[in-house]
Amino acid sequence: MSFSELDLDFTIEQALQDLGFSEPTPIQEQAIPLAMDAQDILACAATGTGKTIAFAAPVIQHILDRDEESSLAPKALILAPSRELARQIFQVFEGLLQHTRIKLQLIVGGTPYGMQQQQLSEPCDILVATPGRLVELDQKGWMDFSDTSMLVIDEADRMLDMGFVDGVKHLSKQLPDHQTLMFSATIDGEKMGRFAKSLLREDAQTIQLTDSPRTVPSQIKQLAFRVDDEAHKSALLTHLLQQERVQQAVVFVSNREHVDVWVQKIRKLGLRCDGLHGEMKQSDRNDHLKQMKKGRLQVLVATDVAARGIDLPEINTVINVRLPRRADSYVHRAGRASREGNPGECYSLVDMHDLPMIEKIQRYMQSPISFSKIAGLEPKTKIRSSSATRTKKKPAKKATSTKKAKKK
Repeated sequence: MSFSELDLDFTIEQALQDLGFSEPTPIQEQAIPLAMDAQDILACAATGTGKTIAFAAPVIQHILDRDEESSLAPKALILAPSRELARQIFQVFEGLLQHTRIKLQLIVGGTPYGMQQQQLSEPCDILVATPGRLVELDQKGWMDFSDTSMLVIDEADRMLDMGFVDGVKHLSKQLPDHQTLMFSATIDGEKMGRFAKSLLREDAQTIQLTDSPRTVPSQIKQLAFRVDDEAHKSALLTHLLQQERVQQAVVFVSNREHVDVWVQKIRKLGLRCDGLHGEMKQSDRNDHLKQMKKGRLQVLVATDVAARGIDLPEINTVINVRLPRRADSYVHRAGRASREGNPGECYSLVDMHDLPMIEKIQRYMQSPISFSKIAGLEPKTKIRSSSATRTKKKPAKKATSTKKAKKK
């Protein structure tokens, strides 16, 4: 199938062609026709499957079909859980809108309120936003949703994790009668079911791709390396980053302090490197992503704030210096190593503290992650499985006889 068979406006087709897209991915092929038929959708789509275009194309088509002047009230509202993902979505829309006059705005946290008040005083057709900041602006009385007829919720599972459910529901209630498209990496679980039911019509269509959302795409090679200590971890990371096949890499750590530490270590290798974490100024976060996109950075050290918000085609390597606290976060991290089906690699540096987590990840994915060794960098200590490290029950003490020994 080609995009021309989906009955999209020629301006959208031209933009897709300009961006190098000729055939829709499975999620695009299934979601676009349903969305263009004004159906509510609950779609399960893994990272890197092209889900942004799956909702962006029908949103643009919807606005073109309305053929109305831009107003202060957006015709479509797109909600994303993080600033990075919102900006990524904004950029996809920018590319698809290049041959239209549709007006696009971005509202995220970390930006001065005065600047955003000015934005909201200008005509807008499509608003991409994070729910936290948008609720704040709505409570100030600055938002106008009187003409909003389409709502998209991206990464709904992440909305649950980050506590944005009430904010999303609040915003949905402010809209008049509207169509809702909900995309998520997983749609199972009682909480997700209640969340979806509260926002979607009863006749909403469900799209569940064949690939399990709990698995890493097959084109991404996964390996784990056992680690003795921080010095051993640094040596392994150095070796992996210096491989010729590494185009650009994302190194995941656990917190802001570790971002700064590992950025300095990697810079000492002669690699161009910067960091990304949630407490960084938005302007700095945007700049680091821009530098990465232009190829001026080779490595980005990040916390999980970036796991679902980086869409850079040159990234083909992900390295977990520290495993995430949640198994599903590992899947999303690994997904950063491949875009549009390209091959990639995900490496995990596993010490004694991380061993229970990697076992949990394997149970979650229902597939093994192979452990490997690098000649000259083999671990010196043997790490037992977590089941073997559990405290063994002490043998019961033998009962002391109350009878006195007989005299000889």
